Amino acid sequence: MNRAQLAELLTPADDAERRKLLAQYAELADVSLAWALKSHYDAIESSDPAQAAQVSTALSALSQIATHTEVNAIANWTEGLVVLDAGQIEDAIAYLDVAEAQFAQTNQALWAANTQVSKLRALAMSGHYDDALDCGEKARAVFQSHDDFLATGKIEQNLGNIHFMCDRYLDAEHLYRQARTHFEITGDPKQLAQIDNCLATTLTSQHRFHEADAIYEQARTRAEAAGLEVTQAEIETNQGCLALFQGHFDRALDYLERSRRR
Repeated sequence: MNRAQLAELLTPADDAERRKLLAQYAELADVSLAWALKSHYDAIESSDPAQAAQVSTALSALSQIATHTEVNAIANWTEGLVVLDAGQIEDAIAYLDVAEAQFAQTNQALWAANTQVSKLRALAMSGHYDDALDCGEKARAVFQSHDDFLATGKIEQNLGNIHFMCDRYLDAEHLYRQARTHFEITGDPKQLAQIDNCLATTLTSQHRFHEADAIYEQARTRAEAAGLEVTQAEIETNQGCLALFQGHFDRALDYLERSRRR
């Protein structure tokens, strides 16, 4: 039994079964198990939200046994994500702020900053865009100071999304291009496809259709090569909308139908 396997067993278990498992494998009930549970949450959060919520319950049970500040921080972070997905924004922000403080208490600035990426999402969902931007810029500075290019790119993408929602398309474009530079360093095909999709959408909003079309095509090619069906469908939807804006109705229908079938 390793920690990843134990995390998968703890997730669907009821309270009594969890207590039994944690007692049976007491030597594994530690910070590493908490991270294994968080990884399991990340893996299933989008595909099975109900099971992901069970991961948070398992982390809560673990935190009662392994009373380490880092375990509590991971548990609070995960619970914050769960309640955020449930639309409980104020509760989510409270959990995420506690998690940030606990990670800071254990001198883990990077993880503390990561909790604030989640908080940025909560603030944006509640319409507090200026607060979200401030939160994101602070996290971005931490990621940059640690040369964490993937995290830097992701926060720049999130910041760009907020500017886009506020119709500040040039600001969004600038951040998306910075994010793309960081994703090129990491070579992550999913992130590159997604950021190109964002960038092309921003260019479309500026009526720069020729540039947008070329970048959409690049994004779709990346997504197809990486086997990213959902991302590919999203890009094809946007390509269809672009064709519609240009009056190319046959092409628009073709892209939208392709997207629908995925």
